[in-house]
Amino acid sequence: MDELIMERPSFQRLMEDGVVTDEKIEEQGQHVKDLILQMEPNFTPEQMDQIYDLVAEVSVLLTLAAISDQQG
Repeated sequence: MDELIMERPSFQRLMEDGVVTDEKIEEQGQHVKDLILQMEPNFTPEQMDQIYDLVAEVSVLLTLAAISDQQG
């Protein structure tokens, strides 16, 4: 998964200076919301529920990884 993330143009652009800011996090959050809204018309409500679940679980995974890094 790390390679997949590092290859994303959004990650490369946001991490260009090596600094994570609240603004960058907010910008990426909005980008994710916009992508989901663009996808919505292409999927059934049941499929969108699965997509929301996937996004939520990936968010949990990334949050746990960040907390683990902070704990050392």
